[in-house]
Amino acid sequence: MLNRIIFSLLLLLLFSASAHSQNTVYIDEDFSTMDSISYFKKCKGITKKCLQYKTDSLTVNKLSPMYRFGKLKTDEYNQIKTLIQSKSNNTKENKYIVIKYYDSIFGFERAEKIHSQHFKYKFPGNVEDVSKAEKIETHPFNLELFKEERADWQKRRQKCIEKYENHYPLDFIHMYNAEEKALNTYVDFEWIKDQGAFKNKFFDIQNNYNLLIIKSDGEYFLSGGHLANSRFEKLLKTDDWTKFKADLEASNTKKFTDGKGIFSKYEFYHNSKHCF
Repeated sequence: MLNRIIFSLLLLLLFSASAHSQNTVYIDEDFSTMDSISYFKKCKGITKKCLQYKTDSLTVNKLSPMYRFGKLKTDEYNQIKTLIQSKSNNTKENKYIVIKYYDSIFGFERAEKIHSQHFKYKFPGNVEDVSKAEKIETHPFNLELFKEERADWQKRRQKCIEKYENHYPLDFIHMYNAEEKALNTYVDFEWIKDQGAFKNKFFDIQNNYNLLIIKSDGEYFLSGGHLANSRFEKLLKTDDWTKFKADLEASNTKKFTDGKGIFSKYEFYHNSKHCF
């Protein structure tokens, strides 16, 4: 929560200072400003995530950890467990709570607006002037295609829920922070609205983490990158996460630039073949 307050105050200060000029700033993991060379050098780290926030007058580049381990106090875990059980249809007594988190979900109007921002240029002859180029859609998009894509997404997510809730002792939750005319575009799909508790505790930096795994002893793991099913399952099958924590520490060093263990670089990753 403190990090979020510091970051919000820093952004407010920067926005105010740049009201009449175009500025770009770089912020490190400790919420201090840094130079651009150091920023982009650190962005190459396999366990780092580089985020960007824009206004008309300011661009903020934020360096963040892509993964994080932590430990909840007993009362914190009990509160989260009670909250999840009160919202979820899964009534089993489970060892793990798994949350796939979305900062926002949106309906067709918002999706169409986002799609309209993606296009490529066709240049006549040898002309390279963008103002003379023709804008071409990268692929068609309309309401029917939106419904098909949404149905396909929901089908794949439902398979993931069944795959893991049927074979592992866990609650698999899909949670959102905000929505724009979106809930009615999902048919028989269970969403849980975050009233602020999870945003403040785990997902305080927008678009940083999107997956949370909590064990019954209060230990938790946050991921903001791709996590293959096999690596996710290793976490579920291992009671003691000491080795994973050591691998993450090692992956933060120059000795393991391609990462180590479940944090090692992927040779190939395709979203449709994995749940995370």
